[in-house]
Amino acid sequence: MPSSTVERDGLLHRAPVVVLVALAYVGVLHYVYENDIAPYFTYLQYAYRSPDPLAYTFAICLVVTLALVMPRRITLPSHFIVWVLFVVAVVPAIVIPQIAPALSKSGSVELAIWVAVSYLPVALFGTRRVLRGFVPRHPLRGSTFWLLLVVLYAVLNGYVLATIGVRLTLPSLEDVYGVRGELAGEEQVFGPLLYVVPLLANVVNPVVMVRGLWTRQWVWFAAGVLGQLFVFSISGNKTAVLSPIALFGAFLLFRSRRPPAGTACLLAAPVVSVAMVALDRLAGSVNGDWVSLIVRRFLVTPGLLTAGYVQVFDDIEKAKLAHSIFSSFLDYPYAEEPPPLVGGAFFGNPETHANANLLADGYANFGYLGMVAACLVFVCLLWTIDDAAEGLPLGFVCLAFMMPALALADSGILTTMLTHGFLATVLLCALAPRTGWPGRDSPEPRADVAVPAGVRESAPP
Repeated sequence: MPSSTVERDGLLHRAPVVVLVALAYVGVLHYVYENDIAPYFTYLQYAYRSPDPLAYTFAICLVVTLALVMPRRITLPSHFIVWVLFVVAVVPAIVIPQIAPALSKSGSVELAIWVAVSYLPVALFGTRRVLRGFVPRHPLRGSTFWLLLVVLYAVLNGYVLATIGVRLTLPSLEDVYGVRGELAGEEQVFGPLLYVVPLLANVVNPVVMVRGLWTRQWVWFAAGVLGQLFVFSISGNKTAVLSPIALFGAFLLFRSRRPPAGTACLLAAPVVSVAMVALDRLAGSVNGDWVSLIVRRFLVTPGLLTAGYVQVFDDIEKAKLAHSIFSSFLDYPYAEEPPPLVGGAFFGNPETHANANLLADGYANFGYLGMVAACLVFVCLLWTIDDAAEGLPLGFVCLAFMMPALALADSGILTTMLTHGFLATVLLCALAPRTGWPGRDSPEPRADVAVPAGVRESAPP
């Protein structure tokens, strides 16, 4: 490859670098879990066991293989979403069960294989633009669209204020369960809160923040941050209160005219993990406060819960969505839905609401084939997203879908689509103006960038 091409393409697009970054992520995740999480949280099922060398090597090979087939360039919204979920759910679901005793060693290998097999169609086919013109688009004028967003922001926040009131203090990041319990009680009285609060946290407030970042209008960004603090005050949603930092970091990734490297998303995980360890060391934290808040909560727990769901539902009747869309046709065999059921059986605390990712949810409903089915539904969703976003700035759309993508690490695919913002964000994309965007971003930057040999394009021209 000529030197000019290498310089233009960037080091992160090259296959050896992808392999090294994937290995670095696994290595850092293992180190932090063994040394900074397991010693302090064994009582919460975060125990450590030495992995079987051969099985662990095989699991690592699965991670590397998936990383290599992922899009090297982020040229479509689906590419960014797939990389985000790979980092926060898929890699942990393969790695953590190997070093946590939730499953037998043979069971953890079986889980790793099924996770990789399930996600492979997402990486190979979900990142290809298949649908064209399937989603009806009715772009509004810029002034009309943003006024609509302001009205939505005001109405939804006003409804929450009218039903719950103002919380003048924020709960501790380490003690949010009381706040969550209070919200659950309010949701039983005011049913719409079940949908309004996630819509604010995952769609409205984030899009308001992204508008501020994209146009450098910081009043918008501040309004979105204020909205997320309000959501955190009433719900204890840690993802909401940390979302401004995550969105700003992702915004930096899309500042250039060139399509960013997907490997940059993967690299962010070990870099942030090391930074959290360093912060705890500098602060003299005994229990690893920053590691617990960021690494344990967002990277380790999705992997541990995947193993926990397999453990709990391995020998009992699967849910078969009888508590959800098939409730009119099937009898649900349990008194509780899967999250509290797993919370009681796996963590030993019936008050624990163990929300898990689309893989774990798929297993709870239909076993390992449920994992595959959930990922196939996800593929169709990604095709819909790419079609709805045609003509919009790539970076703006990717940032708008970041919170729903993160929600997939804590929820099933159907719940995330209907409640946690995927379909609502698709609707916003269908209504968003196609002209008048500031900045230099192109809706399909790959069309303007020569792709060197050896770099996989995930969408046909």
